[in-house]
Amino acid sequence: MNMFEYFGYFGEESRNDRLTETERAVIVHLFDKYLPKTGRLLDSAAGNGENAFRFASLGYEVTAGDLIAERVDAMKADPRASGIREFFCAAPRSLGHFDDGSFDIVVSLGAMYYSRTRAEREAFVRESLRVLAEDGTFVYSFMTPFAMTVGQFLNASGCMDARDRLKEFRRLATVEKTHSVDMFSGTTMEEITDLSREYGLEILTVASTYGLPTGMAEEIGAMDEESYRKFQNAQIATCEDPFVARYAMRGLFIGKKKPIDDFD
Repeated sequence: MNMFEYFGYFGEESRNDRLTETERAVIVHLFDKYLPKTGRLLDSAAGNGENAFRFASLGYEVTAGDLIAERVDAMKADPRASGIREFFCAAPRSLGHFDDGSFDIVVSLGAMYYSRTRAEREAFVRESLRVLAEDGTFVYSFMTPFAMTVGQFLNASGCMDARDRLKEFRRLATVEKTHSVDMFSGTTMEEITDLSREYGLEILTVASTYGLPTGMAEEIGAMDEESYRKFQNAQIATCEDPFVARYAMRGLFIGKKKPIDDFD
């Protein structure tokens, strides 16, 4: 099994297992806790638009886009599309059609997964902050180095061919050093802090959103309702603990844009 299918990195918008349901509940909890209740909101990696449509239903003035044209077309065809101010097709690192300070909130769930180099991550953060108004809120999701290591370990462990198994285990050492596999990359807590300080971001939270491998979905799915409720409540209650976030599969950064001179 492909490690990223195993962890649910593809098609998470359409997944309905309890792990994905729990991640959505954690994200909604964090959005409700930290985001302003109104404002101009840019969803720059909107996927199938679920978050964008939810924001619009809550009264935000939403602009939604994605790098993949088919996803943008699907959003436009959705019955809820009338609630979105504007749709666009572009990468989150290329928002040149928007003026500086156009939005009060910028949300980008997924763009950091594909930023393999420091330069790519800086370009993503810099462009997001360019279109964000002063004191605006910036949100991005990330994968952890731990997720990369565990994913590669599971990928290697599942090899049926001895030669492939040895090859994948040898690759594990490289993954531990680079925090990258194929097109995906994990972001360290230290890098999150460094980027925040360099670009004048006040960190509001760095939280765990997806804490378990997708392979545990069957186990979680078999829980009775009371056990599942306790499981989900525990995920929400502990999501902002720094050790939980460090060893999550996916996490969420929420910060506030501050003038560089005022950032301490």
